[in-house]
Amino acid sequence: MMRTINKTLLPLAVALASQAVFASEILRFSHSYTEGDARHEWAKFIAERVEEKTDGEVRINLYPNQEIFRAQAQHGALRQGLIDLTIYPLPWLSGMVPLAEIGALPGLVADPTDGLVWRERTIWPMLAEAIESTGVILAGSGWAMASIGSTGDPVALPEDVAGLRMRGLGGASEQMLNANGATITSLPASELYQALQTGVLTGVLTQYASFEGYNLHEVIDYLQVGPGYVGGMHAILLSAGLEQKVGSEHFAHIMEAVQESEVWFAEKMIEDSQRIAEEFERQGVQLYELSNEELAAWIENARETAWPYFIERVPEGAAALEAVNTPL
Repeated sequence: MMRTINKTLLPLAVALASQAVFASEILRFSHSYTEGDARHEWAKFIAERVEEKTDGEVRINLYPNQEIFRAQAQHGALRQGLIDLTIYPLPWLSGMVPLAEIGALPGLVADPTDGLVWRERTIWPMLAEAIESTGVILAGSGWAMASIGSTGDPVALPEDVAGLRMRGLGGASEQMLNANGATITSLPASELYQALQTGVLTGVLTQYASFEGYNLHEVIDYLQVGPGYVGGMHAILLSAGLEQKVGSEHFAHIMEAVQESEVWFAEKMIEDSQRIAEEFERQGVQLYELSNEELAAWIENARETAWPYFIERVPEGAAALEAVNTPL
């Protein structure tokens, strides 16, 4: 016998079915890096962990490569609640909070794992408070090491940059380069290739990922490799209203996922730096490996040139440098 369905119950059934389908909270994670970049893989790692930890109740859609917002517009979009998460180079915030310049200060970190301990140091609440003042939340961080590529001769010591036309990694590193005789030309990373190709630049200090991403193996002769002395801090930032949006329990899961991702990203950055150097060598770039003595010379020089610049420009600069080594 054919059963009939009570038509008055149909709207309720449809509504319940719709709620089951759309029960997950969908978050927007936007950033400026290409899908082949390790920083996009970092975003994917976080998204997967969040979905696992929340049993699928919170899912994250990724928008790489400036797909919905331009690179430095990510912060404004986050502050307005148009996106929920982003990966943002910390020094990009230095115009609003000078303390953010510490995220590209030469002579501070030698390896991506050095940054892992910052959560346990008094620098972390200092940074969190400063970033919160811009209307967003600091959830985590990761460091990508930088190096110098040059045309003509290799750069082994700070004095070797004398006469070079260079672009650095933020104001403090450019102060270091300029103090040693380099002429500084500030331009977007997207213009590095053409600038090196045409001679506008004869040297560049940038992250390994940028050397690879912008195909700089085609326009440099030498790449400085080995021990690091300049790192770039990338912050995982969240919108201020995210906890209210997903609830306290799921917000805690997101924060846990971000913190767990930091070790993965540090290990990934170490692997990538070595891989990129090897690939550049295969493609004809000559590698110059720093000795321990040369590394020490760079660190000493950075602390004589870039650090005074940082302390003078940042009201809490001296306290911040001390806080990097002070346990919570």
